[in-house]
Amino acid sequence: MDLNQLLYYIDNNLGQEDFESLKFLCVGIIPNKKLEKMRSSLDIFEELQKSGEISEEDMFILPELLYLIGQHSLLKKLNTNKSAMNNALIEERYISMYRRMLFELSESITKEDLRSIIFLLDIPSKFKENKNFLDILCYLDKTEVISEDNLEVLEKVFRNVSQELLKRINQYKESRESPNRILPSAPTENTSLSETPFSIQDVSSIHMESQNDDLDSTIEHFEEVQEFPSEKDVETENDIAALSLQGQTKSEVYPMNQKCRGYCVIINNSDFLKSDPRIGTEKDAEYLNRVFSWLGFEVEVHNNQKAQDIVKIMNNVQIKDHTHRDCFVCCILTHGQSQAILGTDNEVVKINVIVSKFSPQNCKTLAEKPKLFFIQACQGKNTQGAHLIEEDAVSSIKTIPNDADVLIGMSTVDGCFSYRHIETGTWYIQALCSNLIKMVPKGEDILSILTKVNKDVSEKQHSKSGTILKQMPQPAYTLRMKLVFPIPTSDFKEYSSAAE
Repeated sequence: MDLNQLLYYIDNNLGQEDFESLKFLCVGIIPNKKLEKMRSSLDIFEELQKSGEISEEDMFILPELLYLIGQHSLLKKLNTNKSAMNNALIEERYISMYRRMLFELSESITKEDLRSIIFLLDIPSKFKENKNFLDILCYLDKTEVISEDNLEVLEKVFRNVSQELLKRINQYKESRESPNRILPSAPTENTSLSETPFSIQDVSSIHMESQNDDLDSTIEHFEEVQEFPSEKDVETENDIAALSLQGQTKSEVYPMNQKCRGYCVIINNSDFLKSDPRIGTEKDAEYLNRVFSWLGFEVEVHNNQKAQDIVKIMNNVQIKDHTHRDCFVCCILTHGQSQAILGTDNEVVKINVIVSKFSPQNCKTLAEKPKLFFIQACQGKNTQGAHLIEEDAVSSIKTIPNDADVLIGMSTVDGCFSYRHIETGTWYIQALCSNLIKMVPKGEDILSILTKVNKDVSEKQHSKSGTILKQMPQPAYTLRMKLVFPIPTSDFKEYSSAAE
């Protein structure tokens, strides 16, 4: 692929928001009059070619720009990756620290923050309608209200709006005084993208030889599997804001800054050709729908799907453009067998087939983005439980694909039941939804939430013929960073029938 073809390919994979971000970052590199006339990312690339900033011999500015706007999957087309750029930007950069800092502030601003900022700033009324923070920064910069060595106006505003974003300005000022200091947005990493800091492990393979293990050993096991990487600087102040709610220090977090969080597909099978109906599953599907909609996902619910229809649904989602979405969620509520789920026709769909459809090779626009799969299913073949509690017949996932950024949450460990109440739904899905509602507003990451789900489900019990029946959920994952969902702008509206 020659240079022009490469630039054309990259332009086709960038959206309008990416274009606006590139324009802002290129102020000072491309004359303002030319920038104002540009209508696409390709216009920017062509101008950078004319000025010699992009050439066959030297195109460092191109991966730098893609890195800064979060288009990390496109870096592969330039024979580099996010980790390599982290290291390269320590020594060399085209975009000034000042412009970079302003851009990172804009990426971290919430709608509520923006309303407060507009109210506090003395700006013309035309900038108060349908404007984003980048527009406001451009105006302040152009009119010299702010400059590289004069940020008093922004500092005054952020003292009222966000102490965390004020810290980012202070970090920039310190960096100007010490030019060799690494900005928080450019963490140093020695591992490549292929060197995943987590290994995929089946939870049942470590410290969980029996379903009767006590709660303390279960929590110990989960913490051993998750092995978070050492603390690193975060890429945006959104990350700091989220983690500060947990009282944690800086760490790498998946970007969560798109307008739509992503697609959430719910497969909810109740009525089967040869199996007992899954009474109560509608409570789970309804709860999942409401919770993930609240978290900013575009939810699709598909009820009573045959095996071939499930495959078609996954194929349709696979070919969607996920470029402007942060992640993908799939929830499957059905019967099944070892390492597979069942359609309502009792035909088999292998779980690894579903997961692999969203690998970087098969779904490029989800590359480097988290893919979450929550599967409500039994993993044993014993008979059904007592009067109001039934058992789903799905067996375990013993292996998952060797792709990064995947999390599979199983409702129970290998060989054990997963319980479903015919009136209130399953223990696992109800605990998952309840804890997402409680812990996302506190800035907790998904693995911390699943640890709490483990605890809540493990403390439940059902008595059958004098025997105490228990359940232990099972997470397996290859997440490379912490996954923290942004705090929704409104409170979740609970209602009694959804809660267990």
